[in-house]
Amino acid sequence: MPASLRIPVLLLTLILMGQSHFASAQGMNSYIQVETSKAKGGIDSWYKARNYSAIWSGEHLGGLAQFIRSLDAHGLSPHLFQLDAWDAQWRAPSPDPQARAAVEVGTTQLALYAIQALAYGFVDPGSVHPKWADIPRKVTAYHFLDQALQQPPSQFANFLLSRVPPQDDRYDEMIKKLATYRKIDALGGWRNLPSTAAPAGPGTEYSELRLLQSRLQAEGDLPAGGISSKKARKATIDQRTSDAIKSFQFRHGIDPDGYIGAQTLVELNTPTKKRVNTLIINIDRLRWMPRAYEQSEHIEVNIAESALRMFDSRRQITVMPVIVGVKGKHQTPIFHGNIQHLFFRPYWNVPLSIAKTEIVPKALSNPEGYMRSHNYELVPSYGASNSQILSNTSANLQKAASGSLLIRQSSGPDNSLGLVKFIFPNDSSVYLHDTPDHSLFQATDRDFSHGCVRVSRPDELASLLLQRNGGWNLDSVRAAMQDVNNPNRKEIFSRPMPVYLVYWTSTIMNDKRVRFDQDIYGHDAILMQKFGLQ
Repeated sequence: MPASLRIPVLLLTLILMGQSHFASAQGMNSYIQVETSKAKGGIDSWYKARNYSAIWSGEHLGGLAQFIRSLDAHGLSPHLFQLDAWDAQWRAPSPDPQARAAVEVGTTQLALYAIQALAYGFVDPGSVHPKWADIPRKVTAYHFLDQALQQPPSQFANFLLSRVPPQDDRYDEMIKKLATYRKIDALGGWRNLPSTAAPAGPGTEYSELRLLQSRLQAEGDLPAGGISSKKARKATIDQRTSDAIKSFQFRHGIDPDGYIGAQTLVELNTPTKKRVNTLIINIDRLRWMPRAYEQSEHIEVNIAESALRMFDSRRQITVMPVIVGVKGKHQTPIFHGNIQHLFFRPYWNVPLSIAKTEIVPKALSNPEGYMRSHNYELVPSYGASNSQILSNTSANLQKAASGSLLIRQSSGPDNSLGLVKFIFPNDSSVYLHDTPDHSLFQATDRDFSHGCVRVSRPDELASLLLQRNGGWNLDSVRAAMQDVNNPNRKEIFSRPMPVYLVYWTSTIMNDKRVRFDQDIYGHDAILMQKFGLQ
């Protein structure tokens, strides 16, 4: 048995005594019933089904302690569960049966808390992202605990550790990366690389080339055998090393030019302790997601990475760049919903805030010319027919600024939504859509929108979703996008597609290397605080 799972000596004493300190007193059941009646949640029902009997013998206490200590490998420090304080109470049970009943019930709550943290997150996502709705779970912490208690006490911890964590390949890799970076940090972390007067790239001499190459090789950016000889007269960055720098840059959300500039040097010299902490909070974010048996297919939009992925049964179907909301101004919210339908050649229903602050002020100097050049229409309602379109006068524009009239943009290639939009009803008026300006997808930092998510390959996404309806493929999707005779054409999906707008500043790439992205919205600090990290 691994050392990390060995039963602590003091708890082993309890086991050898062969008795439960909680169950030894007569009438404990009634005391437990009193304690559970004070507790919130379903714990009273759970104990009622057991006739309010004490559960925690010395053996199971040892297993629970093993389980909680093992959570450190998952980024959940035992200190988060105040394990030392609980251990002290277990080792020195009170002679008062009421006090022992309180510890018994508290121990069950502790076990449920630890199981919930490992299964579905230590941090409640709704506490940091108010728009994130609870995800119904098919297996609750109570169910996991029930199953574990049915195992031999010696298998209690191992059973939970094998069943409770998310069954996601990325999760397993994140745990491995956490262990790796912790080892590096324990050895003192990376040695800092020196700066240069100008960015260092192919053909440039670099005084710490071997150190740079060793670093790039250690993180998987430089293949084995790519380190320069000690006898090399000049420490010159070759193309192979430059390509490795590009790989490193891509993994850190930097424009991959193959040169060590200021931003690249900052990422190279970032303390490993910070990487450890970033991994810990993003591992927890991954726990928030549904499991494959709860939702076999879904779409993820990682806002921090500006990337969209579609999954089916834990297998990635596609990945593509996206554009998200401008940091500090129009941030895309973190939430989830269900894509129910799409529109080909959609109208853009201009939000009042944009009409008031952006369109109307620009249009007032030349109402007719400005509105026509941008294909804007003044209408009494977004669903108005062409016969209800109003004249582009200053008076009508003022009404649009006040909200008594509305502005929409007619369909076409210049429409702000492009040629297709994907709707998942939500109170933030956020959706996925095409864009007339695809050049912005070439940028490394892609926070340009008013909050909606612009998709780089909307035809591919529409095809993947409509294939489930039958009768659709990429060619028919593209034909519908170009059909000028059918503006605002609505297609309802045969079954909704779950979509999750998430915010992960660290994740696992397809090749199992770890990626670190910039905390563009500053959400990491809140989670760091909840974990007690600095």
